[in-house]
Formats: sequence, C-alpha cells, structure tokens
Amino acid sequence: MSHNSRWNRIPFVTKRISRGKIGVAISFVLMCLILGGCSQDEPHDKNKELIQAYLEYDLNTPNKGAIKAQNDLWKWFEEQKQESGPLSKEYNAYLKDNYGPYFSESGYDQLVSRGQTLVFHLAADKYDYQTTVSKIDIEQSKDTPTNYYFTVNIDYIKNGKDKINAEITGIAILRPDGIEQITYLRDKKMLRMLIMGE
Repeated sequence: MSHNSRWNRIPFVTKRISRGKIGVAISFVLMCLILGGCSQDEPHDKNKELIQAYLEYDLNTPNKGAIKAQNDLWKWFEEQKQESGPLSKEYNAYLKDNYGPYFSESGYDQLVSRGQTLVFHLAADKYDYQTTVSKIDIEQSKDTPTNYYFTVNIDYIKNGKDKINAEITGIAILRPDGIEQITYLRDKKMLRMLIMGE
C-alpha cells in the first residue's frame, strides 16, 4: 500500500466518524424531545397550586397547631375576664401565618371577620373525627377565568370507626394577590357532619 493511498483513506474515516457522531447527537435530541413531550403536564398554574395547598390545610383535620392556638385564645379571654372581644396578638399572628399566604388582603379580612377560620379543625377536635384529603381536582372556569371549581375527596373517620369516603365541591375566586373568596357547595349533609358532628 502506497503512502498516498493511506492518506487518501483518512478523509473517508473522518467523514464516517463525523456522520456517526451526528447520528448519535440527533438520536439523543429526538429522545429528549419525545421524553420531554410525554412527561410535560398541563401548563403550570400557580392559582391551582395555591387553592390545593389551602384545601389541604383546611380539610386535613384536626390540626394540632390550630387547636392549641384556639385553646390559648380561650385562656387569654379568661385572663382578661371576658368571653369575647378583640383577639389576642398571638392568635391574630397565628391566623395571619396560616391563612394570610393563601388569601388576598381583602379576602383574608373577610374570612376572619366572618369567623370562617379553623372551623373544620375545631369541629374535628370537638366531635372526635378525623378527615384526610385523598384527592383534589381543580378546573378553571372557561367563562370567568378568575373562578376555579374544585372537588375534594376526603376520608372521614369518627371515633376511630369505619372510614367513610366523601366528596366536597366548591368554588374559589382568585385575585392577583391570592384567593378572594372560597365557598363549599352542594353536599350540605356532609358539611353539617363536618361542622356539627352529625
């Protein structure tokens, strides 16, 4: 084999290697695109995440921190020798820390003024039941984008007896700075059971 014929083969080998590398690179990119396309969920919606986080806090009951905060408030009222009135600074701070992150400023003020905080937690403690969220579905309204409809599946256990699977539905109205209003709908019997232990 002549010296020239050896050098003539080198470009061929180089081209062959280059084509091989390009093929591998293209295959890698295609696999990434395919896997990325398959694993990509629906568009990221921070409002849905916010609503879900709040529902998990409100409906996983009872919450020990909530019960302690309420008991501390009763003790504070006793020390002040009053049955009601302005809330203690500690209790206000607890509500702000646990509800404030989910709600708009006006939504939070309405929630507190209407006494809609800790309702399920206090009832669960009083009537000796426990609820655990098992699934949450949230859909944005097509007609009114600020409205989100939700369905929450919960497991309900009273006095340590058999577990009941229940469903709670509702609507959350969103503002740029958080939830403006949240309302539980339909199954009034289930809501009465959660609030009044019936």
